Amino acid sequence: MSASIQAPAGNKLREVDAVVIGAGFAGLYMTYRLRELGLSHRGFEQGSGVGGTWYWNRYPGASSDSESWVYSFTFSPELEQEWTWSCRFPEQAEILRYLEHVADRFDLRPAFDFNTCVTGVRYDETAGRW
Repeated sequence: MSASIQAPAGNKLREVDAVVIGAGFAGLYMTYRLRELGLSHRGFEQGSGVGGTWYWNRYPGASSDSESWVYSFTFSPELEQEWTWSCRFPEQAEILRYLEHVADRFDLRPAFDFNTCVTGVRYDETAGRW
């Protein structure tokens, strides 16, 4: 299944194999996997940076109620070795730093259009694409 992306400015169409919405944990991992599979893709994130929930929730005291290992990607043994969590239940800032590190370590940022809000998607039955 493919997708066509129509940019608001200039109405340019671009076909890709997949679209990723959001640059949080799932979006970063999906972007990594799509690239590993050799599929064309484009990501969109409303915020100005990666992090998903951990980008937006910056209130005082924001932290995880899950242990830090839950937030560790396991697709890269090197990544697991190079990142050490400072405590058992990390705070928002550390989780965000981890996601920024992952995005930079695997060069995932260029796959995303930041400050971009997806307002809808439409499936074209005839063409068989979104």
